[in-house]
Amino acid sequence: MPEAAGSSSVAPGALCFKASQAGFPRTGSPLFRPGLIVACALVLATVFPGLAGWPDPALAAKAKPAAASAPAVACFGETEAASVADAALRQELIQVSREFAATVTAKTLARFGKQYGKRRLDLLAAPDSTYRDTVRADALDRLKAAGADLSRSQYFVYTDRNPATQLLILAFYDAPAQRVVLLGGDFISSGKLRPREDSFITPVGVFEHLPENWGYRAEGSKNSKGWRGLGARGSRVWDFGYQQAPRQFRQGVYDSQMRLLMHATDPDQGEPRLGDPDSKGCVRVSAAANAFLDRRSILDRHYEQIAAADKERDMWLLRRDRSPVSLPGSYLVIGDSAQGSASR
Repeated sequence: MPEAAGSSSVAPGALCFKASQAGFPRTGSPLFRPGLIVACALVLATVFPGLAGWPDPALAAKAKPAAASAPAVACFGETEAASVADAALRQELIQVSREFAATVTAKTLARFGKQYGKRRLDLLAAPDSTYRDTVRADALDRLKAAGADLSRSQYFVYTDRNPATQLLILAFYDAPAQRVVLLGGDFISSGKLRPREDSFITPVGVFEHLPENWGYRAEGSKNSKGWRGLGARGSRVWDFGYQQAPRQFRQGVYDSQMRLLMHATDPDQGEPRLGDPDSKGCVRVSAAANAFLDRRSILDRHYEQIAAADKERDMWLLRRDRSPVSLPGSYLVIGDSAQGSASR
């Protein structure tokens, strides 16, 4: 199966790296069995895109005609960021938005190719103002209702589990303006109930990434079906603890406890299925989105604070080659645009 339903079990899946190898864990979460394997460099996908199957633009131009290129990505985050008053922060948001569009959204657009209309890539590349208004309102309503710390500006991740949408939105909360800014989008897969199989519907709400639920990295080993349930080796797994959600098992559908994770999926079999409900309850993201969120420490606010306060502590989960944004956050907000804003 792609991943254990409602669980952070990693057999096979958790990754443990040697402490001396930059940016990767020495030991897994307490829930998992530790081990030592050879480290791989996630940053290669960004620095040397050709190694990850993303062709160098110059080489691609020679190898294929211009008509075969990926659809252009409209960087809607630049428009959103224009409302931020602080000039330095506004410039960072524009830069982050452009980076996300180039390294994440563009890869998804290219991957689906001729399925552009069929896969709703128009919504992915340039969501209209009505949809963006819905997401902003829902995110803010849910953050307030959950009692989230909104005294400070911060990045966060919003995911729309609507079966017709299935989007991850990189977002920013502008505290002075009390406004949500949307910076970029990519496809996800949320939970899908499967008769006679243990599965969950991904719960809606606000979930905080805390050190109490220490994450880990994927080992990349395959199951009997050849599926790497947590993605390629070295992929980040964010753990949001135990949550309640609708579950389907032998007894039928009922409310039960699951372990909510956000993680990559099998790059060969799982990524082409992103954009539709397909997981056992967790939030599946693309390898590119996984690497971006990890490298930029988007949800690592508490982890970065620990690293800054205790220089001697081995913060093995954080990449040493990371480039954190100025205001990392810690919240994963899960909504459902099919149900409208949480305020309704």
